[in-house]
Amino acid sequence: MQNKDFDTLIEKYLNNELNAEERENVELWLRHLSDHSAAEKLTDTEQKERGDRMFAALQQRISQPETKEINRFQKLRPVLKMAATFFLCCSLIFFFRTRLLEILNINQYASVTNSGGKITKAILSDGSIVWLKGNSELIYPLKFKGALRMVDLKGEALFEISKDPAHPFEISCGGLKTRVLGTSFNIRHASNKIEVNVLTGQVYLSSAKSAPVVLHPRQKAVYLEHRKTIVKQPEPVLEVAELTKGTEYMMQFNDARVADVLQRIENKFEVEITFKDKKISNNRITADFTDQSLVNTISMMSDVFNMDFRIDGQSVTLEDKT
Repeated sequence: MQNKDFDTLIEKYLNNELNAEERENVELWLRHLSDHSAAEKLTDTEQKERGDRMFAALQQRISQPETKEINRFQKLRPVLKMAATFFLCCSLIFFFRTRLLEILNINQYASVTNSGGKITKAILSDGSIVWLKGNSELIYPLKFKGALRMVDLKGEALFEISKDPAHPFEISCGGLKTRVLGTSFNIRHASNKIEVNVLTGQVYLSSAKSAPVVLHPRQKAVYLEHRKTIVKQPEPVLEVAELTKGTEYMMQFNDARVADVLQRIENKFEVEITFKDKKISNNRITADFTDQSLVNTISMMSDVFNMDFRIDGQSVTLEDKT
């Protein structure tokens, strides 16, 4: 498909020049843009070739001169028109979904659920990590947009939020909103109350009918749903080991092999680390990377061994400084 053809369709959509049926089909597919696993199995060349063939076939069908045979099916033209729109939308979804989302400023959402005794990890687009516990669900945007990074939680989760003072992170859980700039804390919603335990940084709690509360490390508060109030608790936060049990939150190493440390980093952040100097594998290191982002963790490692690093998606490279 040529870029000008794509631009024409988008312009018609934005200018409300499509009929109701066409517009409904476009918007229906836009709501399902996150399901693009089939397209991702194709190479870039295959995607382009497939898109060109689909659009060429569509143009040929639309531009064919009317014949007696076509006139016999005149009543089917609205159906064919809808099918053509559907066909074109499929092509757009597979091959122009990123550009389409940017133009229409549509935010896609995903959800992750957890049940049973195991813990489920979710790594968000900003690098934040959420550890879901018990019967829980997290709803989050595939890419954060706007001034706030907002998610919704049902149940319990341990949060490691990447620091970004310009874009506060906000969790909605029941009637309680928890806002942070970059910190770690645990939220648990059960038995008509929501308990927040802070591990690091500052946490701001608010609700519609209660005065806001600020928590610091080793502090906790409870939101009582029947009273709609936030109560700061006098007793200290639960033991860190209890809150982080079953997660990879703790990243403290004492005289550990570099190869083992890198393996732990790979597992936690779901990346693949390549390092050119294999001799460092058996070196020993003592360090604490707990509550650090992937960038900070790799940066600290590279400083220790006087190396450069490069992060490209899920691939991390460590190499000697030039």
